Amino acid sequence: MTAVRRIAVFVLAVAAGAFTGACSDVPTDPMQAPAVRGQPDRAVTPTSRTLLQEGIVHYTYDLELGPGPYDVVELHRMVRERRPNRPARTVDGVFLLPGAPNSWTQIFVEPLVSDVPPWDQSVAIYLARNGIDVWGIDYAWARVPLETEDFGFFQGWGIGKDIEFAHEAVAAARSIRTSTGQGNGRLHLLGFSYGGPVAYGVAARETQLPPGRRMVKGLVAVDTEVKFEEPERRAVACENADDFEEQIAEGTYVNSSATGLLGLAGLAVSAPDDPSPAAPQGLELTNREFILFATASGVPHFVGGTFDESGVPTGLRFTDPDLWLDVILATRPYWPLGATADVARSRCESGRDVAFDDNLGEITVPILYVGAAGGTGLAGAYTASLTSTRDYDELLVQLLSDSERRYDFGHADLFTAGSAATHVWEPIREWIVAHRENRTHPGRPGDEMR
Repeated sequence: MTAVRRIAVFVLAVAAGAFTGACSDVPTDPMQAPAVRGQPDRAVTPTSRTLLQEGIVHYTYDLELGPGPYDVVELHRMVRERRPNRPARTVDGVFLLPGAPNSWTQIFVEPLVSDVPPWDQSVAIYLARNGIDVWGIDYAWARVPLETEDFGFFQGWGIGKDIEFAHEAVAAARSIRTSTGQGNGRLHLLGFSYGGPVAYGVAARETQLPPGRRMVKGLVAVDTEVKFEEPERRAVACENADDFEEQIAEGTYVNSSATGLLGLAGLAVSAPDDPSPAAPQGLELTNREFILFATASGVPHFVGGTFDESGVPTGLRFTDPDLWLDVILATRPYWPLGATADVARSRCESGRDVAFDDNLGEITVPILYVGAAGGTGLAGAYTASLTSTRDYDELLVQLLSDSERRYDFGHADLFTAGSAATHVWEPIREWIVAHRENRTHPGRPGDEMR
């Protein structure tokens, strides 16, 4: 079994793909799509404007960053408007980076991929309703369709390309903010899961720029790790990195592990009560039960679950199961194996050099780390300790006892749980508001959140 398949359940469910329907009223106001400041060749094309409720509007843009069909990222904006195409004054701005193979709407705007939650059960909408100008991207690989057979374009595509494109997208967001009256201030970056290494990579890259050209004012790292502290975990990362790099050397450039989960999730919807073909030996599970079992079992897990005495899942503790199925079914099918290998090699700390983490220790912007007790927990704080920030806070979302961690708030619960607004999104909003002027204090990783 290859390492890609070994990590399939962990990598997959978090990601879920984009929903591009229900888009209407494409803006014609030229102020909505200026050229990227200092990058006139970077074309920004408005593609949709969707009015939700209470004046909250979701914009999308295509940002062309190269000549190829997959050199385009989709830029998102969620903001309150005072009138059409005129955003209301905001307190601050944040740029959200999803995991892999996630899409932006799947993780940050679930009501656009599911009819289950209320219209405002979304971190992006929550922040926008509370005065934050919310931005983000779908990575360029999210555009690759399921029917693709030739993945030669993924050759040489590592996390560095995603970091470069994310940095360009932040520049585009600042240009649009300026043209729509929000000013040219720096933005906070929030990186979830794979988005964490991307966010740290953008911030590390900026340490090599003059202060006047930097665009990031703070980092919110959500249930994510760039580096592993424990030697035994580094050893596993080295094995994975070796396996990924061997596959790349043999001509495999795509991580397609998500396609297996998509098929099983499809069965959970089309034939929920039929026996699952993937159930572990000795455990009889239906198709629906298997999906809950695969994503709610062990630590880390995606969603906290409930189980009977024989280990069969009976439901989810924090996230609506039907919403969770919709999120899984929105998973993007492919992402570059080179990016997977880069993250594993960085955590290994030996072998092939990966450049994206070279300047991690020079990062000085404020950092908030948010962990799920049933997910990464506080292990992600180690990465922050390797930076030079003097303004550090952390939040552990733990709703059960230490002995019940295997059932506690999971990796995806941070954005899909019905109570996430209280336990996760409001503390993040408070931190953003408290850091709108980039005030610093002498805290270091390990201090409790203040």
